[in-house]
Amino acid sequence: MISQTARTGIQTLVVIALLFLNSQFAIAQDVPEVPPRKGRSSNIRLFNGKDLSGWLGDQKYWSVEDGEIVGRNTEPMPFSSYLLTEVDFSDFRLTFDFKLVQSEMHSGIALWGKVDPEKDGPFAYVGPLVMFPSNYGIWDLFGRKKIHDNADKAKAVGHQHDWNRIEILAQGNRIRIVLNGTLISDWRDPEPDRLLAGPIGLQLHSNPVPQEVRFRKLLLETFPEDRLTTLPSEARIEIVGIRKLDLNVAPDAPEVWTRHPEVVIPDDVLAPVRRLGFKPFLAGIRPEERDAYYAVLQKARELDLSTMKKAASEFRHKRQSEAFGGKYKDRPAYDFPDFVDLYDTPDLYHGKLVTLQGHLRKISSFSPDENPYGIEGQLWEGWLYDPHGQNHPAVIISTDRDDSIGEGTEIVVDHVSVTGYFFKNYGFEAQDAFRFAPMLIAQKIEHRPPTESINPFNLGLSAKMQLLVAAVATLMVGRFGLRVWKHSKADEAKRRETREIAAAEESEPTFDNIVDNGGVPEFLED
Repeated sequence: MISQTARTGIQTLVVIALLFLNSQFAIAQDVPEVPPRKGRSSNIRLFNGKDLSGWLGDQKYWSVEDGEIVGRNTEPMPFSSYLLTEVDFSDFRLTFDFKLVQSEMHSGIALWGKVDPEKDGPFAYVGPLVMFPSNYGIWDLFGRKKIHDNADKAKAVGHQHDWNRIEILAQGNRIRIVLNGTLISDWRDPEPDRLLAGPIGLQLHSNPVPQEVRFRKLLLETFPEDRLTTLPSEARIEIVGIRKLDLNVAPDAPEVWTRHPEVVIPDDVLAPVRRLGFKPFLAGIRPEERDAYYAVLQKARELDLSTMKKAASEFRHKRQSEAFGGKYKDRPAYDFPDFVDLYDTPDLYHGKLVTLQGHLRKISSFSPDENPYGIEGQLWEGWLYDPHGQNHPAVIISTDRDDSIGEGTEIVVDHVSVTGYFFKNYGFEAQDAFRFAPMLIAQKIEHRPPTESINPFNLGLSAKMQLLVAAVATLMVGRFGLRVWKHSKADEAKRRETREIAAAEESEPTFDNIVDNGGVPEFLED
C-alpha cells in the first residue's frame, strides 16, 4: 500500500511534469510565422562559369576551374573562409550542385547574416549556415550554435563524395531544403529578429588537413513563388510553372556549343528533362518537364530562323566528323543520317538544334496550357518522316507552319523541312509495339517544294532578251566547255567507281541494335 504522503508526492510530481510539458509544447507552438516578403522577382545566375565576378573572398582559397567554383586549401586552415556575394538577399530560392572532393569536413551555405572582420578575418560570417554533406543541419555561426538538425533524412539521400543537387528556399523566417529531390528540412527560426538581409556565402571550413569543395550551376530567384522546384511531388502538383527565366548565356559559358551563343539554352532550363532521362521513354510531357517545354518554345519562337539553321549546320558538321567512326566526315552534308545519330545518341543532342527533312503524314493544331512564357494562341504538332529514319517518325512541336501545309491526320506533304531543338524522346502506340520518336521544338514547319520549271514563252520582253544573250554566250564557249565536260565526266566516273568499292566494304547505320520502347504525343495531367 502507498502511504498518503507518498501518494501526495507522486501527484505533485505528475502535476509538475504536466506543467513542464505544457510549457514546452506552448513554446514549440509559439514560433512566430514571418510571411514571405514582397519584392521584385528576378532570376540571377550567381556564377558566370569563368571567373568570380560578383563575389568577394580570399583568392588564396577560392578559384574557378572547369566552369566550377573551387574552394581548396593545401595547408592547415585556422579559420573558415567564405566566398560572398556582393549583393545582399532576404527572400530567395537558391539551386546549385555541390561536391565534396577531398577531406571529410562539411561545407555549407551562409545566409541571413553579415560579415564581421573582427571574428575570424575579413571574410568571417555571422549568421545561419546550412551545412552539408558530412554534417547536416543549420548552425548559427558565432551565435546559438546548432539550431536545426536534419541529419537522419539528409544522410539517407546525400552523396558524400559525388555531386548533390540542393535547393534552399528562404522566405520570411522559414527555410526549406531539398537534397537530391527529397525534402530534408522545413523549419522556422524561433528568433526572427536575428535574421538580416545579407550576402550569401559559400563555406570552406577550417581544417587541419587539405580539402576541396566545388559548386556549380548557382541559380538564384529573388522573392520566389512559395513552392519547391526540385521536389518531384510539388512539381507534379504545379501546372503553370516557374517564372520566366533569362534564356541567354555568355558567349564563353561552358554549355556553349556553337558560334551563335544566342541559340544556346542554359543547362538549368534543361535539367528537369535530363533528370528524367531519355529511357524509359515516357508518354507525353511530364509535369516536371512543363517549365522547360514552354521555355524552349519561347526560345525557338523568338530566335532568328536563319541563325538557328546555321547553328544546326555547325552541330551536324561536328557530328559528321565524330559519329559512325567518322565515316561521313568528307561526304556531303545531305548524306549524313542525322536521324539515326539522334535516335542512337539522344543525350548528345539534348538541347541542340537539328535540321530534318522529309514528308509529313499528319499535322494538327492545339492550344497551349496557361504558362508564364507568353506562349498562347495556336501551336502545331506534326509527324515528320526523314529519309534516313527507316519509317521512324519525328514529332515536331512548332509555333508556326507554312500556309501551304494543310491540317489533317492522314495526309502526305512532301518536301518539308524543320529546324528545332531536340527536347526528349516521345512515346506513341504503334500497330506492333509501344514505340518512341525524337521530339523537336521548332519555330516553323516549312514547305519547300522544288522550284517549278520556267516557261520562256510566258516571260516578258526584257527577260526574253536576257535569255537570248545568255544563249549566244553559251554557243560561243560551247566547244571549249564541251571538251572540259568530257574530261570532267571521265574523272567523275573513276571517282564514283572508287566510292562504290569503298562503300561496299562498309555497313550503313541502322536501328537494328536499338531497343524501341517509346511515349504518346499528348500532355499529361495529374
